[in-house]
Amino acid sequence: MLVSVIIILLLGSISYATDYSFEIPSSESKKEMLELNGNLDIKYSIFRSRKKSPMYGLQYYGQQLSDILSSYRMEFYLNGDYQTGDIGVHLKTHSEYYSDSQTDFNLYELYGDVNLSANSFLLAGKKMYNWGKGYAFNPVGYVNPVKDPENPELSQTGLFSVNYEYSRSYQTEAVKNMSFNLIVIPSADTINNKISEIENTDIAGKLYFLLLDMDVDFMQYYSKINPGKSGVDFSRNILPNLEMHGEISTFNNQPKYLISNNALETKYIDGISYLSGIRWLNEWNITTILEYYHNDAGLTTKEFEDYNNFLVNAVASGNAVAAFNAANIVRSNFSGTNLMRDYLYLKISWPEPFNMVYFTPSLYTIINTNDGSSITGVPLSYKPVTNLEFIIWPVFLMGNINSELGSKQYENKMELWMRFYF
Repeated sequence: MLVSVIIILLLGSISYATDYSFEIPSSESKKEMLELNGNLDIKYSIFRSRKKSPMYGLQYYGQQLSDILSSYRMEFYLNGDYQTGDIGVHLKTHSEYYSDSQTDFNLYELYGDVNLSANSFLLAGKKMYNWGKGYAFNPVGYVNPVKDPENPELSQTGLFSVNYEYSRSYQTEAVKNMSFNLIVIPSADTINNKISEIENTDIAGKLYFLLLDMDVDFMQYYSKINPGKSGVDFSRNILPNLEMHGEISTFNNQPKYLISNNALETKYIDGISYLSGIRWLNEWNITTILEYYHNDAGLTTKEFEDYNNFLVNAVASGNAVAAFNAANIVRSNFSGTNLMRDYLYLKISWPEPFNMVYFTPSLYTIINTNDGSSITGVPLSYKPVTNLEFIIWPVFLMGNINSELGSKQYENKMELWMRFYF
């Protein structure tokens, strides 16, 4: 049965304040609570172009630009939570401003939930899920938005769904806790943007156990029109300050896009993807995350070279139609952040080093182990007061022109953020 739920959230005008938490008078015994918070980000970016890149040639086809480019934008995040007794309504929005002619609004989350009992609840609406134990990659994140490995904690748009969850605690040595999630997902393949066939509804399930002090999840994704998937993940502290985690997923009939004979080709494959990693907090309060990720559906080195040569040929042809068609193929089929099969991820962060209060430096690197290309970022955060943060974020891309990261349109970039919280 497909449940359709309409949720209307009405928020009043917002006055300038540091944080919002309103108790709404009620004649009933249960209190009502409305909380509002968010942030405004002002971002300025400077890019050093890689003009030999085929991606640069397609993006700026026919244009003569300087080596150094820049962009600015504003991003506004607004979160709202309303709770009364066992019922809640939750909102997350994202607005992006580049110019008066280019402003975007995104509804990241809008859902309601109700506690059906002490052990179960029901959720309906648009919700961002976070399945899996990996930090930068999630092979079992069947219902997650695709992460950006450069900024895995970035909020993204959620999934319209109905979710039932049941949980229970046990007084046994082997199993301490258990929970079950069942998620029903209406088909995104619609007719006239409104109607879809009920047989194309997807179903995802997750079974969680705290088993012998180890977190374990078993996942299943069923769909008539999308690839079927099964997976398991785990997380365990092997030392008080050292955690180990992993995920493995099998998939069936997964589409894989290739360039063959200078044309787009689609194959449907069966295979696996997996992740293994550790998180270590040392005595200096430095957190280190190290992960290895593999995906059978990714491109091999030879397949990426064929794809890259296709882009080179489109730019070199001097034909605007060929360049336009190649750009559309890239946008529709090769726009993911990780096109190839194997990646190594490392992140190190150190809050307030050497007693430098309010300052947090970090360093991360993502290495494509198939072709040796890499991307390295050094986010530097300074938060002098509670509601204000400054971020300087240089990023460097390295590799030869035929590699995944070495063929990007930029050699390096610098981002400057000013973030206001409320």
